[in-house]
Amino acid sequence: MKAFSFRLEQALRWRRTQVDLQKSRVAGAAGRLAEIQAFLEARQAELSNATAGIGSAPTGFGLGSYAVFKDRSIARIRDLQAQALVAQRTVALEMNRLIEANRRVKLVENLKHGAHDRWLREFDRELAAFADEAFLCRRQSRI
Repeated sequence: MKAFSFRLEQALRWRRTQVDLQKSRVAGAAGRLAEIQAFLEARQAELSNATAGIGSAPTGFGLGSYAVFKDRSIARIRDLQAQALVAQRTVALEMNRLIEANRRVKLVENLKHGAHDRWLREFDRELAAFADEAFLCRRQSRI
């Protein structure tokens, strides 16, 4: 009997490559989201520290500077929150694509396992037939 070969092996390799590429896209999107969130947290902490600091020694100039700083910080925080939302949507989209790519790999792997199981059954059948013939030949030669 000939050795097992799967006709769709190249397709399976391609599907696995697609999964690997999609994993790297998900990792990149998740990294970008983490970067935005870290920057957002830093801006929020900076604003809260400035708020706490202005209360200790308020002056007219300090209050004016704080007001401008606060307005800019709030605008930057809103911008970062919007970027984080877009990044979260991107991560969700890339995860859905990864799930789909994994599903496609699993489909081809299931086809391969089914073909291999059929090949094993056929191999076992041929091996059993050969063993039966060998037994009968040995039996025939003794008689």
